[in-house]
Amino acid sequence: MINTPQTTLSRRAKLFVACTLTALGISTGFFHAAYAEEQLSEDSVHLGVASCANTACHGRAAPVEHGAILQNEYRTWAKYDHHSRAYTLLKNEDSRRIANNMGIEDASEAHQCLACHADTTPKELQGDKFQIADGIGCEVCHGGAGNWIDSHYGANTNSAAFDSAAAGHQENLKNGLSPTEDPNFIAALCQSCHLGNTNQLANHEMMAAGHPRLRFELDTWLALMPPHHKVDADYKLRGKQNSATSRWFAGRIQAAQDSLTLLEKHSTPQGLIPELAIFDCHSCHRPMDITVRRSASEKQLLPAGSMRINDNALRMLAAIVSVRDKALSQEFSIAIRQLNQATMVSAKAMHSASDKLMVHIDTTKQIMSKSVLSISEQQAMTIALLKQGASGEVRDYADAEQLFLALQLLSYSKNDSSSSQQSYEDIFLVLNDEKKYTQNHFKAAVQKTLNSAMEK
Repeated sequence: MINTPQTTLSRRAKLFVACTLTALGISTGFFHAAYAEEQLSEDSVHLGVASCANTACHGRAAPVEHGAILQNEYRTWAKYDHHSRAYTLLKNEDSRRIANNMGIEDASEAHQCLACHADTTPKELQGDKFQIADGIGCEVCHGGAGNWIDSHYGANTNSAAFDSAAAGHQENLKNGLSPTEDPNFIAALCQSCHLGNTNQLANHEMMAAGHPRLRFELDTWLALMPPHHKVDADYKLRGKQNSATSRWFAGRIQAAQDSLTLLEKHSTPQGLIPELAIFDCHSCHRPMDITVRRSASEKQLLPAGSMRINDNALRMLAAIVSVRDKALSQEFSIAIRQLNQATMVSAKAMHSASDKLMVHIDTTKQIMSKSVLSISEQQAMTIALLKQGASGEVRDYADAEQLFLALQLLSYSKNDSSSSQQSYEDIFLVLNDEKKYTQNHFKAAVQKTLNSAMEK
């Protein structure tokens, strides 16, 4: 099978559907400035989705042939984007069952559900056309339009304004438009729900009540959302273009930082048991197999029966940075092991280990932001990730799906020939059914792909 954007996206789409939709029922470098949680909040008036849906703006039935924007963005969102149905999802049978299990009368009115299924802008900042039933609408991602809609309208509907596109976009940003072209911003925004932050978290109570396991990879989810923009001359003039790898890196960096932040906040229990959602689900949720065989890396990490933290993004960063700094990669891996072991010692030890890893994350950002990855570096990164999978360090299905998505993205970015594609197909087939997944089958499929990659 030839590697094309279509086949690569098709596999990612199939994995997305298998993993997510069924459960839900429905540059000089890679990194921009980091965004703290408080920077994601804003106090502009949210006018409502209807304020964007006029046919003169974003509400056309079909995209325009020539213009600065497609002008059918609202239709794309309403018809194809699951975010538009995030609120109504709270009223379906699955949501009623989850709410009932949690002792919640109505999920569509519960703050812990609305936090990620609706625009929770305060009443005093809701415009006349604001409707909570719109779910995750335009202004959840693009920011409240109260201060920027006027400058945005003029700059985005006049095709003759191409020459001033960049200046117009900067004016919109100054007026409060969210910088969704910045991979780091969008990573922090998306993962605030798809992973969680200190303000909101799909906790273990929700999971035990039946909420689907959270899984997320920024570039894949953005590609499948689907996009409601076109990367053309005007888009590039605004300085909004970035690569799939930059979005992937930003997502992994943000996931690593968020996992540590959540660990530090929720590791000290109010009772006897900490918040279990910060740990790796599969460290407990697996068949009671008396023939289990623990790998050498597992035995080195923690005693049998221990709860592992969600460290997948951390371990992937250790592999990523190895292409430019092998010493840091080794230090990163040691620090990850120390963090896991610190959770068995004390809160103080855990916080100390977490702080050390935060420094490693910042150093990794600095190193990787020096220049764009060359093709040879991307190939080296592919090898590093494949070795991680073949060695047994990919411990469970959640780890495996992230590795697969990373390999597919890198394969597309490198424009691989057909020689490796059957091996990627073998990995995908192992992941096609989470209930039938086994680590040995995954290791064998990854080893086959590694052998093919090493022959090049």
